[in-house]
Amino acid sequence: MPVAGAVVVPMDRKDEERIADRLRAIPAVTVEGIGEKGIAIVLEAESAERLKEISESISQWEEVIEFELVYLNWEE
Repeated sequence: MPVAGAVVVPMDRKDEERIADRLRAIPAVTVEGIGEKGIAIVLEAESAERLKEISESISQWEEVIEFELVYLNWEE
């Protein structure tokens, strides 16, 4: 199962909790923490393609300025 770590950077820091709640609503996403650089998340999905779909979806949210993939691991 592929696992990825990422940072979601909000357009405005005042939206961090709202974005974190929205991220928590996605079954494949775990919010690990909120810091000055953004919201740290872990994504787990059945395939790398599904991770890509989820990542692209989050990066297109209007309140998100950047989605940074920081770690990717998969084992067969």
